[in-house]
Amino acid sequence: MMRNKWVLSITGIIILLIIWVGISTIAGSFFVPPPWVTLYDTAILMSSMHVWKQILVTFSRVIAGFLMAFILGTLIGIASGRREGIELIFKPITLFIQGVPPLLWAIPLIIILGMGHLSPVFVIALICFPLITLNVVEGMKSIPHDLEEMTLVFTQGNYPRIKEVVLPHLRPFLSASIKLGITLGIKASVVAEYFGANNGIGFQIQAAYQTLQIRMLFSWGLILILIIILTSKLLSKIIKEKDQIKWFMAGWEKKFKNHTISSVKKDILSLYEKMLSKRRITTLKLKNVSFSYHDQEKKAPQSILQSIDFTVSPDEIAVISGESGIGKTTLLKIIADILKPAQGTVQSPQKIGFVFQDDRLIPWRTVLRNTALPLLYQGFSKKDIICLSDMLLRETELKESRLKVPDELSGGMKKRVCLARCFASSPELILLDEPFAGLDKASRITLWNKFFELLESFSVPAVIVTHFPEELEGSKKCTFYMLKGNPAKLVKSS
Repeated sequence: MMRNKWVLSITGIIILLIIWVGISTIAGSFFVPPPWVTLYDTAILMSSMHVWKQILVTFSRVIAGFLMAFILGTLIGIASGRREGIELIFKPITLFIQGVPPLLWAIPLIIILGMGHLSPVFVIALICFPLITLNVVEGMKSIPHDLEEMTLVFTQGNYPRIKEVVLPHLRPFLSASIKLGITLGIKASVVAEYFGANNGIGFQIQAAYQTLQIRMLFSWGLILILIIILTSKLLSKIIKEKDQIKWFMAGWEKKFKNHTISSVKKDILSLYEKMLSKRRITTLKLKNVSFSYHDQEKKAPQSILQSIDFTVSPDEIAVISGESGIGKTTLLKIIADILKPAQGTVQSPQKIGFVFQDDRLIPWRTVLRNTALPLLYQGFSKKDIICLSDMLLRETELKESRLKVPDELSGGMKKRVCLARCFASSPELILLDEPFAGLDKASRITLWNKFFELLESFSVPAVIVTHFPEELEGSKKCTFYMLKGNPAKLVKSS
């Protein structure tokens, strides 16, 4: 396969040279020097220290202009992707800069700023700016909302969400912006230096053009092409090598990957028991809770839940069933403070363990890191985080898979990771939203048994939403409810 690629690439180069020779023959060697002449002139040119200084000047301007565009474009792109109002303000400006030929605004800008280093840098920045901004906006709009909700449940503040979800998701978009932006910046430097500088590659091209030194013009053009190709290849190699490394695997995971819990099992159990003792065991209470979605078509609120009065005491398990779409998940999100009720009050503990209907595992994090998420931002040492997570992964029979990523796991294994993550921070309330949906009955029963086994160490309220309440009828702690009606009300099952 690699050999075929080389053959095809060489074939393309030969075809290009044949076309070049043909054009040179038709137009004349004065106007289009043949390739061997240009290659010879370029080799002579690049033996001069003066040429390398001009290349260095151009490249420094490209880097300065690109960095300016990258910082500004990334900030505006993130803000625009998050807030529609900000996007509406900056979109016309971005599209104007992108759509209007650079010559129409570059020359007036150079007249205002004057000749020198500043003008080319600003021209390069403005040419690169739309590419970076629109790329980041696209990345922001595609951030998985379910992962953001998950981090809101298991962590506090914006920092964990940005670190665990936003920046890793934006990474390929930022990598593409760097690769394409720097290449575009090199091309833009010709326009910038042609009109606004007295040195650099663009200025040398202008000088050769104005004095009809055609061979010199072609040589500088070839140097520019070689710089673009080499820079693009180098950036591709750097980005590719970064991808080949499991960058999602933090250094401390590698450091302790051969760690065994047996030597510190007593200390870890003591630490976990200490965490359990610090919990605030409170009752979950919902009083007169109602919720409405805003219907875009009817332009009016659509009532989903109405007058929900609901109490779950410590060590009690509330099992809620009902038709699909009736509002079961919405009720859990209100309890978890993901959604705000239209009216009524919710008294709910802050530390929540949640097993979502969809797995909501962070795809660029390992099993260990996903399990440890509720512990990462609570001030624990890295060693304690690993040991606590390791203990839960052993309990859920996933110890050997801890350095895998979610895509390498089966459906049942993913559910086990979700269970481990749910119990990681010794929650004060546990919520399960059809947690084992998509698995066969035997697998569901196995995981329910594992859940109740883990729950034995806890005396906290738990709420389970399921389409199969009969699978839980054997538990004496369970109280069964149903959501009925439109809007839905919560009633106790007989």
